[in-house]
Amino acid sequence: MKLERKKQKGGQFIKTLLVMYIVTGLLLIFLAFLVSKVEKEEMVARVGVIAIYVISCMLGGYVVGKMKKNRKFIWGLLAGTAYVVILLAIGLIIGMGSLPEPMTAITTIGVCMGAGMLGGMIS
Repeated sequence: MKLERKKQKGGQFIKTLLVMYIVTGLLLIFLAFLVSKVEKEEMVARVGVIAIYVISCMLGGYVVGKMKKNRKFIWGLLAGTAYVVILLAIGLIIGMGSLPEPMTAITTIGVCMGAGMLGGMIS
């Protein structure tokens, strides 16, 4: 019975990550449209991507915090961490082994982990 519960909770966490990436995809489509309509595309794109990371990770932290009921901030931090690890892994695969600049990677990791933790705290 306990093993079944753990599998169910693990499945919920994976579903939360999936929702985070769906939200990211939809927001990236919106951002692409927005960037095509404005001047200073690079600046809008950079700010937009960071905002998308924050929104997606906060949402994931919030959802997982609601599911877990205790230690919500840790679960939110875990959701943000899982999100950014998968994001960097996909980037590694697509980039054929090249990593982003160290400052970019550190900023992305911090933003995703912090936003996930914040989402967990407010849940």
